[in-house]
Amino acid sequence: MLKGLYTAYTGMINEQHRMDVMTNNLANAGTNGFKKEGATSQAFDSLLAYKIKDLSEAGNLPRLISTSKGIDTYELNNEANPDYAQNRVRRVGMNMGVKTGENYVDYSEGPMKVTGNTFDFAIGGSGFFMIEYTNKAGETSVKYTRDGNFTMNAAGYLMTQDGDYVLDEDRRRIRLDPNEKEIGTNVKGGIYQAGEYVATIGVVDFAAEDYDRLERFGENFFQFIESDETKAAATAYRRARANTVAIQNALDDAQARGVDTGDLEEALRTAQQAEDDAQQALADARAADDTANRRMEQPAEDVTIRAGYLETSNMSIVTEMVNMIAIQRQYDSNQKVITTYDESLDIAVNQLGKI
Repeated sequence: MLKGLYTAYTGMINEQHRMDVMTNNLANAGTNGFKKEGATSQAFDSLLAYKIKDLSEAGNLPRLISTSKGIDTYELNNEANPDYAQNRVRRVGMNMGVKTGENYVDYSEGPMKVTGNTFDFAIGGSGFFMIEYTNKAGETSVKYTRDGNFTMNAAGYLMTQDGDYVLDEDRRRIRLDPNEKEIGTNVKGGIYQAGEYVATIGVVDFAAEDYDRLERFGENFFQFIESDETKAAATAYRRARANTVAIQNALDDAQARGVDTGDLEEALRTAQQAEDDAQQALADARAADDTANRRMEQPAEDVTIRAGYLETSNMSIVTEMVNMIAIQRQYDSNQKVITTYDESLDIAVNQLGKI
């Protein structure tokens, strides 16, 4: 009887996730170059066929809904158990409900709008502008975007509205003459001042399989997912840094109390050396990632760079609103199922139990 509660519960969780994705799309309806997201899910009937026969991994054994994965693990690892074969045959329970899948990004080209501004650019076709992004710690890295709403600063550098440098095809900053007002471009992104060539805006693309390695960064930037080595190096550096700070605080406290600090000073030197080593390891890992990422970049083919245009979001407000209504109705349906089960349990416990 309670299986319906679990099924409705997982349905509500899945619809809530879909609603979160949908509202994020709607919130970015006015963001230049935004690419909408979608959510996937797997229904019970599509998983049953192979889940009920998959005996290769603990947790995938067919079992009653109240049975834990620990029992599956025990049975898989204890074939000498006399009940081993029997349990595999007689246990015919199953997992109910919906499994929330992964999100995906729709990279299709969005509509173009005319702005007439000199430093507005839109990519016709697939590809991304390259941006030199600087974080709060002063670290720089290359990000990718479809938002071509650029400007020129007082020094003549072509930049994003947030102050990050736009790069050319060789990953160099693009610098113009701020005193020269005659600026022209061609359909390949070449920039000219007073009839003389200055630079070409860098536009890169990736193989279809490499798009799966991209992740969002901010509203309309994309970056490659860090490797496991870089993530591990970052974790090690954070721990080393925290250890240095803790020893430094202990040393300051000891000095304030006028006690002997010889051991703490030695420990601090050791911690600082460990922190420096961890920081260097992190820098090396990020450099390796950057080299690997650059290998995946390839010149964008069959694209045009349109000056005086901007690419808008590729999501349709009407479509998203219709989907939002459908999601809300499905959420309400699952909620009604839970309410019905609650009423039935109330009758069983509080009324039938009196008889």
